[in-house]
Amino acid sequence: MKKTKLNRLTALLFGLTLLMLCAPAQGQQSEPSTLEIGAQFTSITLAPPAQKREVGFGARVTYNLTRNLALEAEGNYLPSGSTWGFTPGGSIRQGQFGVKAGKRWNRFGIFFKARPGFVSFDGTFVPRIKSFVTSFNGKQFPIYDFDHIIKTTHFSMDLGGVVEAYPSRRVIVRFDAGDTIIHFGPHDELDFSRTPEFFRAPGFTTHNFQISSGVSFRLLMPKDESAASTKQSKSAAPYQTPRFEVGAHFTSLTFNPPRQVFDSQFPAFTDEERPQTELGFGGRFTFNLINSIAVESVFNYFPTADGVSDGATGRVLQGQFGVKAGKRFKRFGLFGKARPGFVTFTRSVNLVGTRPFTFSGRTFLMGVFATGQRTFFANDLGGVIEFYPKRRWSLRIDAGDTIIHYGPRSVSTFSVSPAFLTSAPEKRHNFQITSGFAFRF
Repeated sequence: MKKTKLNRLTALLFGLTLLMLCAPAQGQQSEPSTLEIGAQFTSITLAPPAQKREVGFGARVTYNLTRNLALEAEGNYLPSGSTWGFTPGGSIRQGQFGVKAGKRWNRFGIFFKARPGFVSFDGTFVPRIKSFVTSFNGKQFPIYDFDHIIKTTHFSMDLGGVVEAYPSRRVIVRFDAGDTIIHFGPHDELDFSRTPEFFRAPGFTTHNFQISSGVSFRLLMPKDESAASTKQSKSAAPYQTPRFEVGAHFTSLTFNPPRQVFDSQFPAFTDEERPQTELGFGGRFTFNLINSIAVESVFNYFPTADGVSDGATGRVLQGQFGVKAGKRFKRFGLFGKARPGFVTFTRSVNLVGTRPFTFSGRTFLMGVFATGQRTFFANDLGGVIEFYPKRRWSLRIDAGDTIIHYGPRSVSTFSVSPAFLTSAPEKRHNFQITSGFAFRF
């Protein structure tokens, strides 16, 4: 059923592409450059057995054969490695090479893409027998080695659509969405619920939704356009920074989870907490005090977050308010940022009080818990790169460390009295990266 829907979607996109290729040109059209280079952020939602979303970044090179047909190569790196398993597992490296075809107008373009390639995972488990243990009746049982991790590479096919916007002659803003089909070959797995537990699993194919957003720069422009651009730049008025900016963006936050509440009490039950990457969106307001200093506020929403740790679960709201300072040039700017704020988890279990209870004539103390919002102080430190394709528009990339100060968190336990455990406050460093645009006035 899913495969049928995918084939219909692919056929529809291909048909729309043919219609656009055959449609007559309307309005003024600008000739594309021969070569384009770009950078992007990307998010892929891995289908089962992984069932994880991974976020990363990459680069792309496009060679335009004609106005409506291009060859391109793209490489992405998704570093968090929060997905672990027999396959897939670990951080992700992706390469796609293929064709982009569609219709290009003066200010935007719509395309279909078909790009075969590969996806590589560097943390795939390979079960191996480490030794054997002999039982009392003389029967031997294997002991497996779970520390053997290898890099595996699988064939992939990227099918989808592309929307491009051309805010200036040299700059392209691009959005990709589609299905990244990954074929996993036969591999070894371990399942203690079956006999034998060690077996050779057959290959399978998964469909994984992937979206990307980024910026490209045109190289090798046609001579007439280059001359016009040079003439226009010489006659342009002196540059002045607009006072206000209002923007929208996509953001990813890789949570470094705090320790589970029971870690210090029952170390035998602890397990390593792996980073959890969440994708969100938000808005920004900036007030430029002078050319090199600005104050700004940012709000982000992460709609699919399930939970980071005990006492920090639910969807995430983030607000940061602070200063951006650096050096602004005519076409780009470099800044540092320091923005205190908060991170709120919408469905956290909180200890709201205690109550006694009696059992076998003895009185014990137990915790009273309620589910609600839990807010922690956060500080955003990092760097900013801005590009100014037009006076009224800016493209922006942020990267830095979002430091979250987790307060005391409590969970119910089987302890006699009190029947709950509380952790000490903790500070965690979390990598966050953001890309978006803004209107300046």
